[in-house]
Amino acid sequence: MGQVLCSVFYRPILILGVFVFLASLSWAQDKSQVDAGRKIFIEKRCYTCHTVNAEAKLIEKEKEEFAKAKGVEVKPKEEDEDGEEDQKTGGDLSGVGKMRNAEWIQKFVQNPKDYFKDDPECAKKAKKKYRKRFKGTDEELTSLVTYLSSLQYEEQQDKDFKSCLKEE
Repeated sequence: MGQVLCSVFYRPILILGVFVFLASLSWAQDKSQVDAGRKIFIEKRCYTCHTVNAEAKLIEKEKEEFAKAKGVEVKPKEEDEDGEEDQKTGGDLSGVGKMRNAEWIQKFVQNPKDYFKDDPECAKKAKKKYRKRFKGTDEELTSLVTYLSSLQYEEQQDKDFKSCLKEE
């Protein structure tokens, strides 16, 4: 009787423990995938057109580490004639994971030209040469999409930024 009571009592606790353990493994895997994606964001120089203002310090630190590993210097931020930082053509990605799902992000990264408006102002601002599709392995693409999907901060676009993406 005591053994039956013990197994009835401890079995749910054991099952719960297994689920918590498996969930923590999944979280650790997602975190490593996010970290790998952030590194891809740096290595593929996505930051030349895009900002992630919500993670600016982390991005700068990783850019410096990457440059140091490659034996090059990080260029200082460019400023316009008014002394203000040059606005990125691609805008801020801090909230992209909140606004778009992973499938949309992957399709966009693979072929961004399909998503741009065809109006003169956008054509001038986001020149065709800047609408680059991702050139990397499938594994790198998966990591990058995981990272971008994890960016679920409040949007932090510059006040003058005009999106050139088609409305859905």
